[in-house]
Amino acid sequence: MFRRRSWRCRHSPELKLSGDESACVRWEARELLDCLRCGACCREAYDSVEVELDEPVRVTHPDLVLCDGKRCKLKRTEQNRCQALNGGGAPTEAYACSIYEDRPRTCREFERGGAHCLAARQKVGLSL
Repeated sequence: MFRRRSWRCRHSPELKLSGDESACVRWEARELLDCLRCGACCREAYDSVEVELDEPVRVTHPDLVLCDGKRCKLKRTEQNRCQALNGGGAPTEAYACSIYEDRPRTCREFERGGAHCLAARQKVGLSL
Protein backbone atom coordinates (compact mmCIF):
# COMPACT_ATOMS: atom_id res chain seq x y z
CA MET A 1 0.00 0.00 0.00
CA PHE A 2 1.20 3.50 -0.84
CA ARG A 3 2.07 5.58 2.25
CA ARG A 4 3.09 9.22 2.63
CA ARG A 5 3.10 11.95 5.19
CA SER A 6 -0.04 14.01 5.57
CA TRP A 7 -0.87 16.00 2.45
CA ARG A 8 -3.54 18.49 1.62
CA CYS A 9 -5.80 18.38 -1.39
CA ARG A 10 -4.74 20.98 -3.96
CA HIS A 11 -8.33 21.98 -4.65
CA SER A 12 -9.49 21.93 -1.03
CA PRO A 13 -6.54 23.05 1.12
CA GLU A 14 -8.68 22.78 4.25
CA LEU A 15 -8.96 19.02 3.65
CA LYS A 16 -6.07 17.23 5.33
CA LEU A 17 -5.30 13.71 4.11
CA SER A 18 -3.79 11.13 6.40
CA GLY A 19 -0.79 9.10 5.28
CA ASP A 20 -2.80 5.99 4.40
CA GLU A 21 -5.43 7.72 2.23
CA SER A 22 -4.80 7.37 -1.49
CA ALA A 23 -5.96 10.88 -2.42
CA CYS A 24 -8.86 13.28 -2.35
CA VAL A 25 -11.64 13.05 -4.89
CA ARG A 26 -10.57 16.26 -6.63
CA TRP A 27 -6.91 15.42 -7.09
CA GLU A 28 -4.88 12.28 -7.43
CA ALA A 29 -1.42 12.11 -8.91
CA ARG A 30 -1.95 10.41 -12.27
CA GLU A 31 1.42 8.70 -12.08
CA LEU A 32 0.43 7.03 -8.79
CA LEU A 33 -2.76 5.51 -10.19
CA ASP A 34 -2.40 1.89 -11.29
CA CYS A 35 -5.29 0.57 -13.36
CA LEU A 36 -4.34 -3.03 -12.58
CA ARG A 37 -4.72 -2.37 -8.85
CA CYS A 38 -7.88 -0.26 -9.22
CA GLY A 39 -10.35 -1.53 -11.83
CA ALA A 40 -12.95 0.94 -10.53
CA CYS A 41 -14.16 1.94 -13.99
CA CYS A 42 -14.97 -1.69 -14.83
CA ARG A 43 -16.43 -2.57 -11.46
CA GLU A 44 -19.67 -1.27 -9.94
CA ALA A 45 -18.84 2.41 -10.50
CA TYR A 46 -20.70 2.47 -13.82
CA ASP A 47 -23.80 0.57 -14.94
CA SER A 48 -22.90 -0.01 -18.57
CA VAL A 49 -20.38 0.45 -21.36
CA GLU A 50 -21.92 1.43 -24.66
CA VAL A 51 -20.70 -0.44 -27.75
CA GLU A 52 -21.08 1.13 -31.19
CA LEU A 53 -22.41 -1.06 -34.00
CA ASP A 54 -19.12 -0.88 -35.94
CA GLU A 55 -16.79 -1.83 -33.07
CA PRO A 56 -14.61 -4.96 -33.40
CA VAL A 57 -15.67 -6.31 -30.00
CA ARG A 58 -19.10 -7.16 -31.46
CA VAL A 59 -17.41 -9.61 -33.87
CA THR A 60 -14.48 -10.84 -31.77
CA HIS A 61 -16.43 -11.30 -28.51
CA PRO A 62 -20.15 -11.50 -29.37
CA ASP A 63 -20.83 -13.44 -26.16
CA LEU A 64 -19.90 -10.33 -24.13
CA VAL A 65 -22.10 -7.89 -26.04
CA LEU A 66 -25.80 -7.40 -25.35
CA CYS A 67 -27.79 -5.68 -28.11
CA ASP A 68 -31.31 -4.30 -27.90
CA GLY A 69 -32.19 -3.02 -31.34
CA LYS A 70 -29.51 -0.52 -32.40
CA ARG A 71 -28.11 -0.09 -28.87
CA CYS A 72 -25.39 -2.40 -27.62
CA LYS A 73 -23.45 -2.61 -24.38
CA LEU A 74 -21.03 -4.94 -22.63
CA LYS A 75 -22.65 -7.51 -20.37
CA ARG A 76 -22.34 -7.20 -16.59
CA THR A 77 -21.90 -9.87 -13.93
CA GLU A 78 -24.18 -10.38 -10.93
CA GLN A 79 -21.76 -8.19 -8.92
CA ASN A 80 -22.34 -5.42 -11.51
CA ARG A 81 -18.83 -5.72 -12.95
CA CYS A 82 -18.00 -5.71 -16.63
CA GLN A 83 -18.02 -9.33 -17.75
CA ALA A 84 -14.66 -8.78 -19.49
CA LEU A 85 -12.99 -7.82 -16.19
CA ASN A 86 -10.83 -10.53 -14.63
CA GLY A 87 -9.10 -10.53 -11.26
CA GLY A 88 -9.67 -8.63 -8.08
CA GLY A 89 -10.88 -11.71 -6.22
CA ALA A 90 -8.24 -11.22 -3.53
CA PRO A 91 -6.73 -7.94 -2.26
CA THR A 92 -3.41 -8.68 -3.97
CA GLU A 93 -4.88 -9.98 -7.24
CA ALA A 94 -4.54 -7.54 -10.15
CA TYR A 95 -7.43 -6.59 -12.41
CA ALA A 96 -7.18 -7.26 -16.14
CA CYS A 97 -9.40 -6.83 -19.18
CA SER A 98 -9.91 -10.03 -21.16
CA ILE A 99 -10.76 -8.03 -24.31
CA TYR A 100 -8.20 -5.23 -23.91
CA GLU A 101 -7.05 -5.24 -27.55
CA ASP A 102 -10.68 -5.17 -28.80
CA ARG A 103 -12.21 -3.03 -26.03
CA PRO A 104 -14.91 -0.53 -27.03
CA ARG A 105 -14.16 3.09 -27.85
CA THR A 106 -15.63 4.16 -24.50
CA CYS A 107 -12.96 2.14 -22.71
CA ARG A 108 -10.14 3.22 -25.03
CA GLU A 109 -10.97 6.87 -24.43
CA PHE A 110 -11.31 6.53 -20.65
CA GLU A 111 -8.52 8.68 -19.22
CA ARG A 112 -6.51 7.47 -16.22
CA GLY A 113 -6.73 10.22 -13.61
CA GLY A 114 -9.47 12.08 -15.52
CA ALA A 115 -12.76 13.24 -14.02
CA HIS A 116 -14.58 9.97 -14.82
CA CYS A 117 -11.70 7.92 -13.38
CA LEU A 118 -11.73 9.90 -10.13
CA ALA A 119 -15.52 9.63 -9.90
CA ALA A 120 -15.30 5.85 -10.38
CA ARG A 121 -12.61 5.60 -7.70
CA GLN A 122 -14.80 7.56 -5.30
CA LYS A 123 -17.84 5.35 -6.03
CA VAL A 124 -15.93 2.17 -5.12
CA GLY A 125 -14.30 3.73 -2.04
CA LEU A 126 -10.77 4.29 -3.35
CA SER A 127 -10.91 8.10 -3.03
CA LEU A 128 -12.39 10.47 -0.52
